[in-house]
Amino acid sequence: MTKSLLKYLFLISAILFLIKCSDNKNSNQAKAQIDSTIKTQDSLILIKDTIPALPVINYIFISPPKQNRYKFLIEKYDTIGAKIILALNRLDERFIRKPDSIVVPDTIINDKLLYSPFPKHIVLLESVKKILLVDQRIQSFAAYEFGNLVNWGPTSTGKRSTPTPNGLFHTNWKSKKTISTDNPEWILKWYFNLENFRGVSLHQYELPGYPASHACVRLLEEDAFWIYNWAEQWILTKDGEFIIAYGTPVIIYGQYDFKGIKPWLLLPTEPEKAMVNEDELNEIINEHILTIINRQEEREKILNPQLSLGN
Repeated sequence: MTKSLLKYLFLISAILFLIKCSDNKNSNQAKAQIDSTIKTQDSLILIKDTIPALPVINYIFISPPKQNRYKFLIEKYDTIGAKIILALNRLDERFIRKPDSIVVPDTIINDKLLYSPFPKHIVLLESVKKILLVDQRIQSFAAYEFGNLVNWGPTSTGKRSTPTPNGLFHTNWKSKKTISTDNPEWILKWYFNLENFRGVSLHQYELPGYPASHACVRLLEEDAFWIYNWAEQWILTKDGEFIIAYGTPVIIYGQYDFKGIKPWLLLPTEPEKAMVNEDELNEIINEHILTIINRQEEREKILNPQLSLGN
């Protein structure tokens, strides 16, 4: 029996011993013994070698038939894959048939976050309970909890004549369905207001693959529904005149290049141009982080007054 095989068998025995002890009162002690046993250089190498690495995801263009294209994508990539492809191309089911070619990943894994253009973790946001970032350049949103990415999706922000304003906003009030003040025929589902006087909001509506809204942030229905249930509303005084606690912070930033190539179409050739990195985000977040933290603390005092008494 080789030396490496003996080490492997010893490691497996140690893990089995830990499992056996997990229901005992001495489980913490047993775990400490196992941890100290396997924390040798050779054992760490062995553990590392046994954990499969996530595949590198590359992107290609395909030109599927335009008729029943979404059905074709479901048949070829399953429902999960089809939804990922919609997000990558900033399109909804109605508009997926429009482009001649679409971007698809060479690997489909049931984890939407693997295809995110945003970093999985942002150190600067580790003290922030919840925050939404909306990047107009790449037409995407990201949701973070204590610095960890928990969701992302495509957007369609304001068209050139009615741009979406950049800056720090908060999720104010929400409605399952509301009627647009611009056109009574526009029904806006899972609506979350961001700017009460100007009507800027997050909501479900058509995603044609480019900025097309009247200053709002359009979303896929499943993303709008998710944000509707995830984000927090403002808290007003009894007369409704003043804000005493802000909702979830939302930072909208960046500029879309209406004359350039859509960034997500560069995924097969220049993927870095379709992404946003942590350094870029740190510069943007730094402008607002103190306000965000202060408002978060004020909200906690309103919701948990015993905390302020303890201070």
